[in-house]
Amino acid sequence: MNKFNDWLGDRLSYWLSTMAVFYGVTFLILSTLFFQKPVNMLGWLQYIIAIFFQGVALPVLGYTSRKAGDVQARMLKETHDASMLELDIIKKQQEEHMKEHVEQRKIINELHLIIKEIHKKTCH
Repeated sequence: MNKFNDWLGDRLSYWLSTMAVFYGVTFLILSTLFFQKPVNMLGWLQYIIAIFFQGVALPVLGYTSRKAGDVQARMLKETHDASMLELDIIKKQQEEHMKEHVEQRKIINELHLIIKEIHKKTCH
């Protein structure tokens, strides 16, 4: 049931925050003014606050928050890609350093052998 609720919530959240819904709701809300207009200032305030803002502003807020999420997702992807590139560079450098280290150990071991030989020759 939770899976279905998540699926339905995602779909409704997406479609209710589209600009098409915004235009549709705006048209429906404004078309009610042809049938009955608020009579006084209090009526207009209630219409603007209760009807217009709740009906029109919410899809726009959903749309802008989705756009902001898209921007954030793009930035996260760029950061991830740059980090992965840096990680590849570091891995290559580490491999090179390990090769150098192995060669240096070989040279050190050879030098130790040479020193031992020299020491044997000079001491005997």
